[in-house]
Amino acid sequence: MGSLLFSVCLLLFFYRLDSLSLFDADEPAYAEAAREMLISGDWITPHFNFQPRFDKPILFYWLIALAYKGFGIGEYAARFWSAIFATGLTLSIYQFGRQLLGQRGACIAALAFATNVGTVVLARAAVTDMTLAFCMTWVLFSFFDVYLTTDKTRERLLFVGYLAMALAVLTKGPIGLLLPGLIIGLFLVIRRKARTTLSRLRLLPGIGLFAVIALPWYLLVLRENGWAFIQGFFVQHHLNRYLGVVSSHVGSPLYFLPVVVLGFLPWSATLPNAFGRLWTIRSRLRDELTGRQELLIFLWLWIGVVVLFFSLSRTKLPSYIFPAVPALALLAGATGEAVLDERQQEGRWAKVGDWFMGGMVCSLVLILLLLPSIVDRIRLREAPDIPPFDFGFTPYVLAVLFLVGLTFAIAARRRGQGNMAATAMAGTMILSIVLAVRQVAPAVQESMQKSLRDIALMARQELRSVDLVVTYDLNAPSLVFYSERPVAIIRKGEESEFQRLAATHERLFIVAKAAAETRLRKIPDIFPLDRRGGYVLYSNHYGP
Repeated sequence: MGSLLFSVCLLLFFYRLDSLSLFDADEPAYAEAAREMLISGDWITPHFNFQPRFDKPILFYWLIALAYKGFGIGEYAARFWSAIFATGLTLSIYQFGRQLLGQRGACIAALAFATNVGTVVLARAAVTDMTLAFCMTWVLFSFFDVYLTTDKTRERLLFVGYLAMALAVLTKGPIGLLLPGLIIGLFLVIRRKARTTLSRLRLLPGIGLFAVIALPWYLLVLRENGWAFIQGFFVQHHLNRYLGVVSSHVGSPLYFLPVVVLGFLPWSATLPNAFGRLWTIRSRLRDELTGRQELLIFLWLWIGVVVLFFSLSRTKLPSYIFPAVPALALLAGATGEAVLDERQQEGRWAKVGDWFMGGMVCSLVLILLLLPSIVDRIRLREAPDIPPFDFGFTPYVLAVLFLVGLTFAIAARRRGQGNMAATAMAGTMILSIVLAVRQVAPAVQESMQKSLRDIALMARQELRSVDLVVTYDLNAPSLVFYSERPVAIIRKGEESEFQRLAATHERLFIVAKAAAETRLRKIPDIFPLDRRGGYVLYSNHYGP
């Protein structure tokens, strides 16, 4: 079974991993910071565009830089570790699940994790979310394994947990300590086992190990950068991001509900049954329970803490709650057996799951059939200058695939053919994801990223050291990565900067969205060179 899961991971996470250019804004920012780390030799302070970058801690930059040494600088190396950690998480979920769920439940859990859209997107992206999820999951797995066992030799796993917590803090900051701490603490309070369990957690040596691994980089970067690091890292990218809205990423308190329902499709159909199982033991939460019942409570707390914590944040992005997806996958495994089992097929919660999946399938099919029209309307409203998305017949093929595959899964479950139903769900998602990777993602890149990459490559080939790439009212880190040179950033209202830069550089290579062209025409001594997709290229003189 492990070999089968590994093969699924290779297909979903590594197939055509480098076929797409890095997508703005996060991917090229991480990739470029790692490239500049190799150039400068500074492995303490991350830099982007040759300026200190305090968005995230250092671990992910180190990992990409090491991948560059092994594979060369490029998209594959930048995304390699996300794919590796996604594979590791899939296999870890299977191994952990086998203890309490059995092989069938563990397999369902691992497939549920590997074959949902959120996992595949983040496994194929050069961003920190998968690394954080891997580390945080191992913290919680280590704790729960020790919590259940009476074998003291297993307590050595705690040090794996403390190590993983330190790496989580080096990946994304205090959240790597705060979230696992809240989940574990709340679980122990509810189970009334805080005092007896804390004595087994080896807190003093564990805190020592955590400090030895996590603190040195923070102390070194603080010594090198002082208040600039505190302001940029803790204040701007943590407090301000949580208490305020950053980059217009805002949403209602229910923002993450559709993220869970649609992002975890089709396995989210098992969640009503999982909730039903929790509901049946609601009055016995502090009594003696079986290991599987303990796990059920732990998983729901895991999900609830992560979703509630980020629901209270003013800034919201779908990827924020990804650390809860391993718990969702284990819930699918824990309840999937019952949902798919013929003995449970007439149960109330199983029927709710059937109707839930049926509703999702109908909604998804309708969305896919209308996708070209929906996407084009959004494009015309938000970015009318970029080329239309050419999906061809792919949305309609996906609609038929989902309709046939998931309807078959529902019918198989109701006939008591549990293995067939699970296979249909996983198979439908695998085929759909592979088709999306081959057809949908390239169409998105063609409209949104190709023009910027072409402009960046042109700059890399044509510009000399005395020339300068300038962006005007545009956030496009991919220009820095693909041009392999610093980019000056001029914002709206700072148009006088063009004259200052022209005085110190021979040629300006000015990139802006086509929507900004009316303002560019009013700036003296620059003129248009080219138009590509939704972007325009201006300069202060012709010729090389």
